[in-house]
Amino acid sequence: MSIPWDRLLAERAARIRPSLLVDFDRLPASDDLILFSGGAPPLECLPTDRIAEALAETWRAEPEALWYGESQGYEPLRAAIAERMRRRGVAVEPKDVIITNGSQQGIDLIARLLLEPGDRVVVEAPTYFGALQVFEPFDARISTVPVDECGMVIEALERELASAPRPKLIYTVPTFQNPTAVTLDPERRTALVALAERYGVPIVEDDPYGELWFDRPPPPPLRALHPDVLYLGTFSKTLAPGLRVGWLVAPRRLMKLLVDAKEGADIQADRLLQRALTRVLEGDWFERHLEAARANYRERCTLLLRCLERELAGLAAWTAPGGGFFVWVTLPEGVDTDALLVECARHGVAYIPGSAFYPDRTPRPSFRLGFTTLSPAELEEGMARLGRAIRAAVRPSLA
Repeated sequence: MSIPWDRLLAERAARIRPSLLVDFDRLPASDDLILFSGGAPPLECLPTDRIAEALAETWRAEPEALWYGESQGYEPLRAAIAERMRRRGVAVEPKDVIITNGSQQGIDLIARLLLEPGDRVVVEAPTYFGALQVFEPFDARISTVPVDECGMVIEALERELASAPRPKLIYTVPTFQNPTAVTLDPERRTALVALAERYGVPIVEDDPYGELWFDRPPPPPLRALHPDVLYLGTFSKTLAPGLRVGWLVAPRRLMKLLVDAKEGADIQADRLLQRALTRVLEGDWFERHLEAARANYRERCTLLLRCLERELAGLAAWTAPGGGFFVWVTLPEGVDTDALLVECARHGVAYIPGSAFYPDRTPRPSFRLGFTTLSPAELEEGMARLGRAIRAAVRPSLA
């Protein structure tokens, strides 16, 4: 029997955005390709011992952790998350929290609940690639708002909100944004929330990096300014991405619908892990872990910025993050960083081109560098290779 799969595919299948990793498979072969594509904690910083201890403790003391649980999530974990958020200025109770399989699932649950085909969604330009992967199969019309050094440009956002048809959602990563690493300043946060309330458009705040600041904490989350903000958090960046444990804070009017959608999607998040993570969050261990992670990432980011100055001064501009995992680099107008990536791979180095972070996927002169997954030696060598490749490819075109 031969199944005609191409004929059977739903229309939405054509709108599924391919993984970022697919393009790397098409690059020139290299035995020692240095990838600046990573957006995760480095392997040596993963708290394997503490997580193993917590899992063993849970396994011995709570065998019921292997049984079915609440679709909304383990209540003591929701309480621990709510307490952490209260310390950041957000009034949250455990009943306001849903445990998700990573914050990515939270985006999907919100889209399932709120989006109809053709609805407009406003995102930053550039924006998180994974959000586009969710919104596009729902046949959402993506409208973009530019980002500058202070975050989303509010005047441009108001123009989008005032235009017809009115958007259904505003999706934003306001703190150490992926991919630019910029942070929305306090004045713009207030203006954003006020605009959303005036036009009746909900905000989806994606906050994976908010606790990973370098020298000083960022402004409080948008959720601290209004209880109708849908807030997404995750342990993927602060602990380990393989755990796939995140959370969604939602208005109570939506909670039952979101929990029902969660049950229909996967019944529940991993119950054993939820209970183990509750143990991990007890006491001061997690705070000490965060302090060490911040210092580690600050050192790596400082080194990357120093290398950029050495290799690309006068040829590129870049962001100077106050936290998070990334630096956004912009070359002169007209440079195609999709095409340039192939040349860089020949030099043994690769990055994520800017086109990946825009709905139209048009080549841009920008690209994203991730610094957390590379050792200092790899950062130094990778930037030396990147500098040679870019100088060789870009300077002749500017002559």
